[in-house]
Amino acid sequence: MSLRPLQIAFLAALLPGVAVAQVPRFAVSSNLVVLSATAVDRHGRPVQNLGPKDFQIFEEGRLQKIAHFAVGREASARILLLVDASGSMSGELKTASAKMAALQILSALEPTDEAALAGFDHKYWGVVQFTKDRQKIAEAFEELQPFGATALHDALDHAARDLASHGEGRRAVVVITDGVDTASQKTADEVIAHSRALDVPIYAVSVLSPLDDPGSPMFTGRERQAAATAGSLVLARYAELSGGAAFAVSDFKGLREAATQVVSELKHQYRLGYDPPAGPPRFRRIEVRAVRKGVVVRTRSGYVPQS
Repeated sequence: MSLRPLQIAFLAALLPGVAVAQVPRFAVSSNLVVLSATAVDRHGRPVQNLGPKDFQIFEEGRLQKIAHFAVGREASARILLLVDASGSMSGELKTASAKMAALQILSALEPTDEAALAGFDHKYWGVVQFTKDRQKIAEAFEELQPFGATALHDALDHAARDLASHGEGRRAVVVITDGVDTASQKTADEVIAHSRALDVPIYAVSVLSPLDDPGSPMFTGRERQAAATAGSLVLARYAELSGGAAFAVSDFKGLREAATQVVSELKHQYRLGYDPPAGPPRFRRIEVRAVRKGVVVRTRSGYVPQS
């Protein structure tokens, strides 16, 4: 069965912008720099009920005035599930774990939230366009038959670009993989340099065997790091620089906890915007801080102004 590109499907699934009571709404074409931000406490739990005065935005170390503020509850979420369908996922445990992780995430979404499914091996393809029909996505997993090489970095680059080009609102790419890349044309550093300038948080769920999971008592990689363990570290960099989070899991408990945290963070995602200062169109570093003590804010690490 041939699969239509997810990029085509996305064009028919755009959501309208959401007006915000606290400040004027802005259009996608606005020059505002928009940030998806997650605030967490020292235990990693999302912090709710923060207002614009609870945040500070710094560009290249200089404080910026917040011109837009919205909270996650004001708009539906859109999650792109990006699932590794390469030969390295051919083991029954990995295949079952990948599907289980996706189903856990789907079950935790609100009824108004939407999800899409894409797969990748040496290439990237769309399986299900954005929908509220959870069963449709669950059934489509049968189309993801593990085979071939793994172009993880290329797939992440494609997925982030797709999602970044389709309107505003709460959104994230959730990649489920064993983290081993064997066929990408782009390097991890190239994709990370680009993805951190996009307003698309990347959540990475590394499906590992207990032998490759540093959190497992059966872990054997302390003396010699396995490829899967190294891959999960690269995915952690993707997550950190895009404002997402990374999880290495090797059992059902870990899958459930990862899914719960991903959805919880997305539900409480804040949207911040500011007018960028004048200057050349080069990469600019961004830092968002919480005024409240004990709260850490995660967001993308920078952007390139529109030329």
